[in-house]
Order: sequence, then C-alpha cells, then structure tokens
Amino acid sequence: MPDIVLLHPAGLMPDTWTGVVRALPSDWKAWLPNLGDGSPVEQRLAAEQYLDRQELRKVVLVGQGTGALVAAGIAKEQPHRISHVVLAGLPRPDETHVRAVKLLPRFLLRRRGVDKDALVESVAQARDLDVAAITAPTLLLDDTDHRTDPAGFVSRIAAFLAEHPA
Repeated sequence: MPDIVLLHPAGLMPDTWTGVVRALPSDWKAWLPNLGDGSPVEQRLAAEQYLDRQELRKVVLVGQGTGALVAAGIAKEQPHRISHVVLAGLPRPDETHVRAVKLLPRFLLRRRGVDKDALVESVAQARDLDVAAITAPTLLLDDTDHRTDPAGFVSRIAAFLAEHPA
C-alpha cells in the first residue's frame, strides 16, 4: 500500500486532485498537502512540514506543474523520504523566459496576486533543475494532465511503480 503525496500547481488547491484520488486503487493512501501560493521555496517548505506532521516516510511524490518543481526539490534534498517521483507537466523554461519575467511590470502581476520576485525565482529554479540528480525512480509525464484523464494518469503511475518496485 503506497502512500502517494499529490502536490498541486501554484494557484490551485489540493482539490485539483479529486479525480485522481477517486481513480486510485483502494489500497493506496492519498495525501493532499496545501502548498499555498508562495515561492517555490515556501511551497517546498510547506510540503516538507506536511510530511513531517503526518510522519510520512518513503512516499511516492506526484507533482503537476509547479508542484512537480516542489516534488523534484524534495526528492533531490531528502532522497531518504522518497520511494518514487512522478513529475507531470514539469515547467522547463530557458534563459529567455527568465528575462521575459523580469521585464513584466510589477503592478500588473500584483493585480493578479502574483509576487514578481517569487515568480522570477520560480522560473529560474525551473530553468536550473537537474532531473538527473534525483536518485529515486522518476517518471516524467510531460504529455499528461491529471484533470482530463485521471484514470489514465493513475494507470501510468501504477505501471511505473510495478516496473520499479521499492
């Protein structure tokens, strides 16, 4: 029975995973931390604190979008806690994206509730992410959105876990 921790994208809530939770096998335990809407560092800290509070060890981390950045960061920094990592829709910006975000007017972002410094940090972290440094078995799902086909999303994860037993 794997513990599966589902990390939502920034700007969304944990309930974005409702379809996936319903599609999980009955012997899997889903955990849904609220990462908030802070910087990637703040979101990772929120996820790590959640893992600590729930006393979770050797979990399957699944992240979508910026939640995938959080999952990758935890997997790199605390590999002893992670059995498997699933990174779906992992943002992969380049230096052009970082420069473009730096040029955005702060007041326009603030109107949308976005902190410009946090956004620049997030894009830069995504640019610099080295997925190869993750030691846990890692599945990249760049072509999959868990909201449009939750059962298909879960079946791909189940096949991955079967191919890479803990």
